[in-house]
Order: sequence, then structure tokens, then C-alpha cells
Amino acid sequence: MTRLEPQFLGAVFDGVDAGLIVLDPAGRVLGWNAWMAVGSGVSADAAFGHRLDEIFPTLLGTRLIAAITEAVTGGVSSLLTHSLHSGLLPLKTRAGQDLIQNVTVRPIGAEPALCLIQITDVTVATERDSILRKRQNARYDAVVESAPNAILTLDASGMVQTANPAVAREFGYAAKELLGQPIDVLFDGQPAWAEAWTTLLSGAPLARPVELIARRKDGSSSFLEVSAARWRSDTRTFVTAILRDVNERRAAEEALRRLNQTLERRVAERTADRDRMWRLSTDVMLVARLDGTIQSTNPAWKHILGWDEATLIHAPLAAFVMLEDRPRLQAALHDMARSRTPRLFELRLRKHDGGNRHIAWSAVADGDLLQAVGRDVTAEREAQAALLTAEEALRQSQKMEALGQLTGGIAHDFNNLLTGIIGAMDIVKRRITAGRYEDVERFMDAASASAHRAAALTHRLLAFARRQPLDPQSVDINHLIGGIEELLLRSVGEQVVVEFRLPPGLWPAMTDANQLENALLNLAINGRDAMPHGGRLTIATENLVLEEADHGSATAIAAGEYTLISVSDTGVGMTRETLAKVFDPFFTTKPIGQGTGLGLSMIYGFVMQSNGHVRIESTVGQGTTVRLYLPRHHGASVQRPPQIVAKPIPKGSGETVLVVEDDPSVRLLVSEVLRELGYTSLEAADGQAALPVLTSNARLDLMVTDVGLPGLNGRQLAEIARQHRPKLKILFVTGYAEHALERGTFLGEGMEMVTKPFALDALASKIRDMIAAAP
Repeated sequence: MTRLEPQFLGAVFDGVDAGLIVLDPAGRVLGWNAWMAVGSGVSADAAFGHRLDEIFPTLLGTRLIAAITEAVTGGVSSLLTHSLHSGLLPLKTRAGQDLIQNVTVRPIGAEPALCLIQITDVTVATERDSILRKRQNARYDAVVESAPNAILTLDASGMVQTANPAVAREFGYAAKELLGQPIDVLFDGQPAWAEAWTTLLSGAPLARPVELIARRKDGSSSFLEVSAARWRSDTRTFVTAILRDVNERRAAEEALRRLNQTLERRVAERTADRDRMWRLSTDVMLVARLDGTIQSTNPAWKHILGWDEATLIHAPLAAFVMLEDRPRLQAALHDMARSRTPRLFELRLRKHDGGNRHIAWSAVADGDLLQAVGRDVTAEREAQAALLTAEEALRQSQKMEALGQLTGGIAHDFNNLLTGIIGAMDIVKRRITAGRYEDVERFMDAASASAHRAAALTHRLLAFARRQPLDPQSVDINHLIGGIEELLLRSVGEQVVVEFRLPPGLWPAMTDANQLENALLNLAINGRDAMPHGGRLTIATENLVLEEADHGSATAIAAGEYTLISVSDTGVGMTRETLAKVFDPFFTTKPIGQGTGLGLSMIYGFVMQSNGHVRIESTVGQGTTVRLYLPRHHGASVQRPPQIVAKPIPKGSGETVLVVEDDPSVRLLVSEVLRELGYTSLEAADGQAALPVLTSNARLDLMVTDVGLPGLNGRQLAEIARQHRPKLKILFVTGYAEHALERGTFLGEGMEMVTKPFALDALASKIRDMIAAAP
């Protein structure tokens, strides 16, 4: 193996997109690459043999000089991050602005060691973060900036990202001084904070605020009560912490505890300092019996709530607590009487003028008495409520934007379909008025075709929303695919070679066979369109056991047993951007007029409604694979009956049918067809109108009812009908009914269902079959 030439290594040294400096053990420059020459304005020749503090006099005594010394003498590597006062190298970007940098210092070679300094430009990333911070919600900023408590936002590594003005008042830092610093600057690695931090990053909420001792900039300590919550942006995790100063409360608690320990001598031995704390504290304090009877209160009750001591003494504390919060007070009193452990809880207390204030209590039971200190946190709760309102407004805005996209797509497709229907009907009316009947049928066919396309669009929307009525049953998937094999071959054409891999012993799947056939046909046509010059389409099945949940996509697949169907093509494939949108309604890669964009979204909705899952993988230029995970059914599969050739509809023999439908047009059409077929038709516009017929002694052979009736819905009407006519046959008609999605749980004995829109001939056949089956 040949060593690299020095000239080549020098080119690499100068070609690195970062600053590289090599120092000898005495700290003199041995190497200075081209990036450094541009950023510093000092050429390699000019830098050679000089110390860094000679080239940059401002570096003397900085962290960088100390890191160089540690590297060459102790073999220690360092990572220095740029900040306002970091004292790193004074470099410029090509645009002439100050360069924000990360600096790595490490020893290289044997003793005596050389020192390698690497400078990375993070100007763009820092400026981007700054811009993002400036775009934060103005209302949220106003709440945070005006909050009386210190509020910090930390990233997942514990670095401070934002700090409000209260931080300066509490800790003596300017807000900018803490940015980019670890939170340990304040908490110094206390175990209580480490435990709370682990809980927050796991996604669990804190059970209660954490009490910590913080270190101020001047070295003094401050007692804090920390409440924190985790939240996520698009790509990052943050923690927002509210730091409440509890120094006064802790002092008061300590004073009360000492007071309780010497209760018999407290009047005689109370010191002026304790009395002053009791009188001057801005927190409300009380001494009470464990049943809640107040024994003593401090003057803050009058200042904050308006109640004087004479009114409070010997009164129950519950009398001053808002009615909704009294159970919480009773629970706290019970716990302290039983366990004698300190408790933190919050109550809303009534004010003398009729208002109320949020008081956060710290209480402890000692003997037969309760000592409690309460801090007014009303401003904090109002700030939290304002923040929640702003967040809810943002979520509502996002929902409305998504709804606007969906309704826009629906309106586009339905307007096209309605134009075809209305236009064709207008032409038919004109032709009939003019007495021209020769091509009326052509326009009637056009209107009917548009109506059927509208019905198909509705079914696809319901499928995507997982609100279509399903008829799940145990299905032999291989048998089903074999039954539509000829249809699949005709659909993809001669240019596409179709390969079926259907191994024996496949588990039955619990699904809707009709919807599955439509899904497979749709996937086959999509594969054909992705292979305009021909290719191979493979349809395969297999048994799959997931021992644990599969988190390979945005929605995890639960552990369990599945019957897996894979449809693969060797077509053009999809980009990552397209793949991320394939299940969105109305998204399509096909030209206008060649696809609604509901095909894959319909498949997704149908499979998810069947408690399954869909995965799609695609590579540009290689093809696409769609996998349908259907839940296994333990039991024998149901073979689908063969297709029956259409035959004339047998007419009725005067049987009586009650039609309950709130839409007058649908009611008119159904009743007219029934009369033409020889039935006696009774009509009702809603459930209330149908009740007199159902409770009468009139003959009634069948009831046809819409599910979504006003007032009494169709299922409720059926229950009432069966009370009076237990053997009555009932045919439900539904376009969408949330509780009729699963036929098995919705239909009882002697009940059937048809879905709107329906062909009148199909409805008449269903009615004839149900009446003929009656005993």
C-alpha cells in the first residue's frame, strides 16, 4: 500500500470546510489551513511560528488558551461553544459578520503532543434559532414576560433556551446570560431535580411540584417550587419550568413548626421576629383543628381575602372554600389526620366582596392541630389559562385549515359531478318540451353515470373517514383473490405480467370481502398506471405473527396475528415527498380527470376500520409495494356465493309495506316502485308518524326505514315496532350512520340493510326476498 503524498495531504488540509490549526508543544502555529486564512484575514505564512495570543491579543487568559494548555500538557480534549462572553477566536464570515463558532481542542501524536484546534461555523444555525424564537406566539410572550415567577424553557439536553425578566430578579442574572447554559448552573445537580428531569423526558407529568435550592449569581441560595411540563415542536423536545420563590413560605413553615413544638409556651416565648413574620407575611397563615375549625389567622387574610380575624375564628375553613373545591379540602384533612405527612394542595377561597382567589397551601398536622401557609397564585393560574386559550386557538386554527382543504377537494369533485347531472337533466327537459325524443336516453345515461360517480365518491369519503357500514366476516383470502383473478388480469392489460403467490394454509381474515375486492382492484390499477411501458405486478399472501408492536411508521402496528396481502409493481416508484401524502384525501399523481385522489385513502380507511393496518414502500425507478395487514380470524372461513345472473323481479301479491323516510323524494320513489310491483305502500315522514301504523291492527308485512331519522332514529323505531309486532321484517336504509358501521352488532334477527344510493331494482329484490322468507 502506497503512502499518500504530502502534497495530497496538504490539499486535504486546506480543503476541509472548517478551520484547522496545529500547534507545537510550545503553542506556536505549525499548521493554518485556507479556511482560517479567510476567516481571520491572516495568511498561513503570517501565522506560522506565532502563538495564538500573539495573532489575536484578545485571547490572553481566555478559556481557549486554558484548553490548549490542558491539551498539550495533560492530554485533555475540550469542546468550547460560542456565546456572548466566551472569548473564542474573533473570526468573520465571508459576508463580513462576526462568525459564531464551536471550537474543539484535542492533543494529537505522542509526547510531546501537538495540539489540533478545529473551528466549526454555526452562524447560520444560531441565527435560524434566533429567528424562530422571535416568531413565537405574541400572546404567549406577553404572558411569560409579565409573569411574576421565573419561567425558563430548556431543550432535551437541559440547556436554557429562553428566560423571562423574572429570572433576573430572582437569580441576579441578565436573561441573556443564562441562554445556552446548563440548568445545573442554578440547581447544581440536585437528586430531586435529576429525578424530575428523567420523569419529564419520559413523557410522564410531574405528580407534584418539586422543591429545590437554587444558587443565585452572587452565590446565595434560594428555595424554589418548580412546576414543569414537556412539550414538542416539529422536531425537538422542550421543557418549560415555572420557578416560584418559596423562601418566605419556607421561613413561615419553619416558624410555624417551631411554634407548634413549643405550643404550651408559645404566647410567653413568642419572639418579636416570629410575630413580625406572622403579621407582615403576604401569605395567608392559619392554625386549625384537624376537623377544619379555624383557631388562628394572620392579617394577610384581611389584605388578600377581606375577612377579619373575628369572623374567621372558630368558623369551619370549608365555609370560606368554593363549593366545588370542598371535597379536595376534606380529602387533604383526612390524609393529614391519617398519615401526618405534609401536604401540598390548592383551593379557591371566597373573598368578602364575592370574588375568589386561588390559594396554594402547604400544610402539616402535628398533634391535634393543623399548621398551614397559603400563597395567592391567582395571577399564575390566570396566566396558565391564557396560555391554554392561546394553544386551543392555535389547534382550532389548524383544524379549520385541514377542514378547508378537505371541503375544497369535495366541492371541486362534486361540482363537476353535479354539473353533469344538472346539465343533462336540463337538456332532457328541453328535448321533451320540444317533442324531440330521439336521443333523450343518451343524456339520461350521462346524468345516471354522473350520479353513480357521486355515489362512489361518497363511499370513498366514508371509507377514508372509517364511517362506512362494513359487513365483516371470516374470509379465505386466497379463494377471494382466485375469484377475481380474471377481473384483475383484464384490468391491468396485456403489457403487465401478473404473478400470484398464494401459499396454502393461509389463515382466514376478519374483513369485509366486497371492500377488500375493491381495494385489491384499485391497487392493481394503480400498479398498472405506474408501469406505462409494462412490467410485473405481484400479489402475494402470507401468515404474519408480530411478537411486539411494530413502530416502523407514524402509526404503530399492534402485536398479534395477521393475514398479510402484498401488492408490488416494478413501476416508476414515488419520491419521499409523494409517499408522505399518498393517504391524504384528494391527493393524486395522475393528471386532472384521471383520478379523484381517494383511492389509497379509501383503502387506508377501510383497513384501519377493520382493525388492520396499511404500509407502503416505494423507491423511485424500482417500484412500489403496498402491504395490507388484516387481523386473523380463528375459525373456518365463509365461502362467498357465486354471482347470480340478473333475473326479472317477482311482483308482490298485495303485501303491505310501511316506508319511513324523511326525504320526500326518496320516499316518493320507493313507494312508487312498490305500487308498480303490486304492493300496498304506506308512508311516514318520521318515527313519530309511523307509530300509529305500527301500534294498529292493520296488516303489515315489512317496514322499510331510514336509519338517520329525526327524533326517533330507525333503530329505536325498530325496537318499538318489535314490541308490537315481534315477527315484523325490517329493512334499514342508510347513507351514513355512526352506530350502523358493524352489521353484526346493529342488525337483529329478521333485519337487513342496504346503503344509499341504491338501485331501485336492487331495493325491490331485497324487499321481495325478505317477504318471501317470512314464515
